[in-house]
This record gives sequence, structure tokens and C-alpha cells, in this order.
Amino acid sequence: MGDLAVIAPVLATRETDLREHLTGLRGSPIERLPLDTHFARWVVVPLDGPRLFFSSHFDGDAERYLDALAGLEEAAAIWSHCETEDDLHDPSTLRAFLVEHIVEASYVLPARPKASVAEVNQALDRRAALARFALEAQGLDPVGLAHAFRERFVR
Repeated sequence: MGDLAVIAPVLATRETDLREHLTGLRGSPIERLPLDTHFARWVVVPLDGPRLFFSSHFDGDAERYLDALAGLEEAAAIWSHCETEDDLHDPSTLRAFLVEHIVEASYVLPARPKASVAEVNQALDRRAALARFALEAQGLDPVGLAHAFRERFVR
């Protein structure tokens, strides 16, 4: 599992545009990454001028995650609001920009520190199935309940 934190200065003249861009996103660009992401967020924060803060907790290798992130056109559009003379629409240039602005994620509180995204999703599916079963089985007697439970969940 990996963590990534990036803080980059935003051009003062682009702060409003950046906020509107982030607010206007329909779905997360992170969903298109080939690596599973537990959590990712872009936030504009006021630290001696506007800063774009990106934080992510993901399954896999940080180098692969950076490569994939730098390859997202939507990510380039977001970071292009930051202070740079470089063309961030070029994946290698965006990757170098991200690496230059990485900060240590020294205090990370993952909800499930050892579970992968797939394991978390599987657990959520089991919980939902159990909740559906509880609703469906309300009128069963104890023997019927035990039988229905074994039929549904014991393999």
C-alpha cells in the first residue's frame, strides 16, 4: 500500500478557475487509474497563497501510481493551474512536477490499514448481503433461519 501527498503553489490568477474546475468534476479522474485507490482528494488550501493539495492512499507501488496519475489528461488539466512554466499535459513533465512537489505523508490514518481495495469491496458486499438476508428472513422460525443462512452463506 502506498501514500502520496503533493502540495503545489497555484497561480493566484487561476485559483478561482481551479476551484470551479474541481467543483465541476463529474466523477473522479482517479477512477480511471489502473491501480486501486482507497482515497484521493484534491483540495485548494490557503498556505501563504493558494496551494493545491493532493492526497491519496492506494494499493501498489508509488512509482507505478505516479506514472499512471501523470498519464491522466484530467490530472494535467487540474495541475495546469499551478505555478510552472512547463507543459504539464506531457506525462513525463507532469510526473517530474509531481515528484518535485511531493511532501512526506507523515500522518496517515487509513480506515483499513492492511486491507486492499478488493478486500474492502468484498467485505462491503458481504455486509450488504447480510443486511438483505436479515430483512428477507424476518418471519422465519429458528430452524428455517439456520437453514436459509447456511444456504445463502455457507459454502
